[in-house]
Amino acid sequence: MKPQLLRRMGSTIHAGRLTTERILRDWEPISEEVAEDEEEAPSKSLSPDEEECLNDILTALNENVEQDPKYQRVTDLLLDEGWLQRGCIIFSQYYESIYWLANQLSDHDLPNERIGVYGARDRSGIMHGGVFEQRDRDELKGMIRSGEIRLLLGTESASEGLNLQRLSTLINLDLPWNPTRLEQRKGRIQRIGQVADTIYIYNMRYRNSVEDRVHELLSERLEQIHNLFGQIPDMLEDAWV
Repeated sequence: MKPQLLRRMGSTIHAGRLTTERILRDWEPISEEVAEDEEEAPSKSLSPDEEECLNDILTALNENVEQDPKYQRVTDLLLDEGWLQRGCIIFSQYYESIYWLANQLSDHDLPNERIGVYGARDRSGIMHGGVFEQRDRDELKGMIRSGEIRLLLGTESASEGLNLQRLSTLINLDLPWNPTRLEQRKGRIQRIGQVADTIYIYNMRYRNSVEDRVHELLSERLEQIHNLFGQIPDMLEDAWV
């Protein structure tokens, strides 16, 4: 339970809140007597201490969900630094995160923008004016090629098989623990036919989160490889460093 919860909280405060609520709602509380005998405890159960801890986490997340610093940084990049004008794809490992972000942008800062949401087949569509309309994924691809969509938010479903040369910026809302995933994401826009001379990538992580620690450890390992061989693979240098 703990790694899953930490990773989802590392994506967005909203995803962490939904996961905490889901555990509290769906997992069965157990009494102190049962907790002392693990063999009798159900497989998806919460001890009183765990339930109290999760309620404390939920309180903290609820107090901060409207002030998620990732949202502010995304809007800075899209609007103040011109990434929307260049065309942008935003990746997350979790559908809850991209749907929340699309809805927030559509409700507040980009009410007139058609925002593509690319997930599973029945969860893909367009967010416009705070309203989500389900669309076929092939239709979304065509709208990107024609320039009707300048902003696409996707899960890992969008990291393979998409040709998005019309978009030249990429935001990783959260970081997968496997650097190869970053290369796959980058490959959606860094390919033959890219219309821009330079592509821009921004990797996000909360300070002191699990992702921050993983990024630190991988960066240290890459530095060791560089010191030993004098270089690191181009893929890792481009996608990670």
